Amino acid sequence: MVKGVRAGIVGGAEIGVHPSMYARERATCCDGPVRRVRWREIRDEPILGGRSYLGSGVWAAAHFGVGCVLWNLGAYWPREGVDPRLLLLPLVLGCVALLFRRSAPSLSLGVGAVAAVGDVVLLGPSAAMFLVATDIVYAVGAWGRRRLAWSVLGVLIAIGVAVAAVGAYLMLTGMMRGGPLAFIQLVAVYGALFVTPMITGLSIREHHLRAELERQRAHQVARMAELDQAAAVAEERRRMARELHDVIANHLSAVAVQSTGALSMREFDPERVRRVLEVVRDSSVQGLAEMRRMIGVLRAPDDSALERNLPQLSEAGRLVDQAREAGLAVSVEHRGESGPLPDRLDAAAYRVVQESLTNALRYAVPKRVAIVVEHRRDDAAPGEEPGGRRVVITADNGTAPGSGGTGGTGGTGDDLGAGAGLTGMRERVTLLGGRFFAGPVPDGWRVRAELPVDDEDGGARHGAARDRETGLDA
Repeated sequence: MVKGVRAGIVGGAEIGVHPSMYARERATCCDGPVRRVRWREIRDEPILGGRSYLGSGVWAAAHFGVGCVLWNLGAYWPREGVDPRLLLLPLVLGCVALLFRRSAPSLSLGVGAVAAVGDVVLLGPSAAMFLVATDIVYAVGAWGRRRLAWSVLGVLIAIGVAVAAVGAYLMLTGMMRGGPLAFIQLVAVYGALFVTPMITGLSIREHHLRAELERQRAHQVARMAELDQAAAVAEERRRMARELHDVIANHLSAVAVQSTGALSMREFDPERVRRVLEVVRDSSVQGLAEMRRMIGVLRAPDDSALERNLPQLSEAGRLVDQAREAGLAVSVEHRGESGPLPDRLDAAAYRVVQESLTNALRYAVPKRVAIVVEHRRDDAAPGEEPGGRRVVITADNGTAPGSGGTGGTGGTGDDLGAGAGLTGMRERVTLLGGRFFAGPVPDGWRVRAELPVDDEDGGARHGAARDRETGLDA
């Protein structure tokens, strides 16, 4: 988009011209890449110590050449006693003024005015000087300061009115040869030589300004798109990190706990080892299945696969069974009346329960956790409709003696890991507009998540299909 806008800027864009006329090739080395230098780059090459541009120098030289041709053809008003060669002096001065038509339009106007007055009043006038003066007027309108340009336009209009008044007087008194036709020609020539170039320059100025604004706007849009893309990539990475942690940590924690228990046996117990291996196998198989499901979701072309494969709070009973098989005593309590939940909120509640069980299995001393799933409805004033719903999940477990309940969900020191599970839970709850707490309490460690439920969203998308009790069994 930015490139397209830049290509439309008149006077400041890359103009598609024939390479043989306005472009040349410059090699960076003998057999290296070739860079095409366009007319714009040549035109904007600074000269005279940066006081002018090469394009302005070429333009001034071209005017001087055309002026010499016109002078040689006799395109001037001869005056008695004036050497025609003196007409070349104001032409040279006017062409010098053209050198600064872009870099210093006010200076160009002053020098050009002096040359034009000398040509008209003292020596000429000559057609070459009118040609130079016309371009200087255009340059003031296109590149001069706004106040200067409008002031010059006002002066030119005032002079034009005076010229028209004098011409009308001469026409009415019969002093103008040609009558009304000559008067019309006088006014038309003045307008074409001075007023029209100024108006054209002002129009080009406004076009430049609009093009620059469009270029800046396109740049801002492109920048915002880049920032949005970077934010989307960062959010996707965070989501993948949460999903990977939730899928891997729960099952590997069960494997680690059971393996540690088997290694700590002083006497070989075949039956106990068999039970441990069964738990390890089940956790590994389930972990691989969830990993394959998540990879399939990530490879899906749209988000519909994600919505179909999100876990549900009603499936958390399987998590409780796995935790119990791994040696964790789990108690579950339901409070309030459940109802349909939005997909992402349902998945977030499931992940909170999963991570709470995982942390308790790793760190709780003794190996016990109490989970409360509560469906609340905010109080409403008499006569009003019931308030919004919330799902509140609370998990309480003990901590190791002397740990003070700090640093994680129990345990001590470096065994607590990096806290990625707590970070993932907090991110999930915060993204849904809920509140999250994880920290020590007088009798251990507590994880508490409050998730607000949008009844319209949940009911419209899920209906009776999700209107059932949670699958957590006490």
